[in-house]
Amino acid sequence: MARRSVDVTFGSVDTTRIPDKLTEGAAELLQLSQRGKLDAVGEKVHIRRQGGYCGLDVVVTLWLFFAAGATRGVRRFWELLGPHVVRVAAVAGRRRLPSPASLSRALDATEADLVRAAAPCLLLDLPEIDAVLRHPVVQSYDARGEGWHVFDLDPTVTTLRQRALPDDDDLPEPRRRAAETGAPGHSGRKRGDLQFRRVTVQHSGSGAWVHAHLSPGNGEGVVDFERALDTVVQTCERLVHPLSRALVRMDGEYGNVPWFTACRERRLPFITRLNRPKLYEDPEVLALLRAATWYEVPDSRSGPRRAAAELGIMTVHPDRRTKRPDGSGYGPISVRVVASIFPRTEEAKRGRVLDGWQVELFAVDLPADAWPAPDAIAAYFGRTAQENRFAQEDRELGLDRIVSYHLPGQELAALVGLSVWNLRLARGFALDTPPAERPVQQLRTPHADDRVLALWPRDPVLRGLLDELDWSALLQKRPGWTWDTVTGELLCEEGRPLVLTTARKRESSDGRTGIVFCRPEGGCEDCSARSGCLHTDRDGTPKHAEFSIPTAIARQLRERLRRVRTREPEGVGVAQLPRSNPGPRMAIESMFLPAEARRAYQRTFLGATLHIEVERPSRGSAAPTLLAFDPAARQRRRKTWDQNLARYQLQQGARVRVDVAAAPALRAMLGDTTPLVSRLEGRD
Repeated sequence: MARRSVDVTFGSVDTTRIPDKLTEGAAELLQLSQRGKLDAVGEKVHIRRQGGYCGLDVVVTLWLFFAAGATRGVRRFWELLGPHVVRVAAVAGRRRLPSPASLSRALDATEADLVRAAAPCLLLDLPEIDAVLRHPVVQSYDARGEGWHVFDLDPTVTTLRQRALPDDDDLPEPRRRAAETGAPGHSGRKRGDLQFRRVTVQHSGSGAWVHAHLSPGNGEGVVDFERALDTVVQTCERLVHPLSRALVRMDGEYGNVPWFTACRERRLPFITRLNRPKLYEDPEVLALLRAATWYEVPDSRSGPRRAAAELGIMTVHPDRRTKRPDGSGYGPISVRVVASIFPRTEEAKRGRVLDGWQVELFAVDLPADAWPAPDAIAAYFGRTAQENRFAQEDRELGLDRIVSYHLPGQELAALVGLSVWNLRLARGFALDTPPAERPVQQLRTPHADDRVLALWPRDPVLRGLLDELDWSALLQKRPGWTWDTVTGELLCEEGRPLVLTTARKRESSDGRTGIVFCRPEGGCEDCSARSGCLHTDRDGTPKHAEFSIPTAIARQLRERLRRVRTREPEGVGVAQLPRSNPGPRMAIESMFLPAEARRAYQRTFLGATLHIEVERPSRGSAAPTLLAFDPAARQRRRKTWDQNLARYQLQQGARVRVDVAAAPALRAMLGDTTPLVSRLEGRD
């Protein structure tokens, strides 16, 4: 048997080594401190309180929390951070960081206006994301070859379920912590007792978050929307990019006049579903669908094969009850409308199924020559990547976790978490920056979709009314005749369809009125049953069939036939698009891979270790405890923002030694290609 020996030596615990879960966060704080970014955070993030920790201390703690991953709550995270809090805080130039209780009190003191004023600093300035946003590879390119910044505006809902709360005379007055967090509201499939809504804007090409704010319940409607749009405008101004080439892609809930108006007032192009269900029954729209030329939509071939067509310029009128936040009304909006179709037999979750095709209408406020109908529809469905990014956000950051039951405090936590996302993205981008070259676009080769049959779609209103009739009784004297409930057609014994042409004005008997179906002219010429079916030998005579039905249904059929044939002025009024030739190229989305950039950055921390030592100067003689050092302290005056910031600042003369053992990429990112020893001199 082989012999072996094991030698065990013992040593003291290395208290200077930072746990692996904290390595990334501490290294990031070191970078941000060296670049002066934490000083800017201290100046911008304000929490109005007389004592305790300031906004910078809260941001630094939350930064470490989110960088450590989404596997633990704040209290369990403190078990990891607590033994090392002094050393990690020193890297950020702070003496200490708040405990969970202190963090909770600080977040309870946050105010929405102050948090939102600091959002650009946290999401854009702190991670230094501008270099990514300005790069050509994160833009989409239209048919004319021009670059667009595409922004996805999409809200998410977080629900809170409340447990039973006993109430009795011998119990203290009940109080729910979530009372300030959310409000009742419809949350769709995510139902709970309370909820809050997070409105986010993500730059689609780069995957960077440029806006986020929270509102209780279902939010503040158009106010929330306008707040998000203002951030898009500010981002374009920051990038010196024209608003005319900044596309806002929105969910179907924004498919009405107030949202269109908000975009138009800011000169922002947009695309969203047109939220007008009655249009799928409008005679003018149905006629446009029949006359349209349908082109295949470029796709990944993993879903339904869509086709798209231009319908024209449609004037959308607001509901009379819809008012602006100031109480004034909205005016009508004229928008370009594009239709998308694909085969479907089941009931539609969106749009409407007409004769076996799901039809969806979109408001496309984009130039038709830059974004032809197929490219516009492909661009809209590119927003499905947003759902994947929400899932990635949950896995990497866990932003659905409640950090504070005070909603502005929870909003600040969400902004810090998204800032961590953006920083990982920017650092990964810097590790392997793509060439500053625009992607090559293929030449446009439109393909007409030959699957759409002529005379599609038939009128869904007529079909619905006819489906209500008792056809088994009506066809009792016509053997072989059938009513096809799937296609909505009356078929003769030879299987040839007849079309409703007339609903009589007068009743044939009490409560009954006749309706007439017929074949088109010449439609019975080659029929083998013609001699026994028709009572005339005249060439071209079509078959007529009359049925007596309830007068109430006949009256509705007559009114619908009148509307279809007369095209009354109360229709939607669709105007043709001005003639223009589409650009020669196929539109293309950004090919940048933001998840790969984040992973590349996080891989630089594999095997990395940080050792932090802090040397503090001697305190000298202690100040008298029973004497105020100036009149302001004697009067307990409110402190300035700078005074609050200085409360937990690292003492002057303190020395911080950081030893990093890491791969060359991380060392270079931290500022050196040699083994790094960084000394941060104490600050005044």
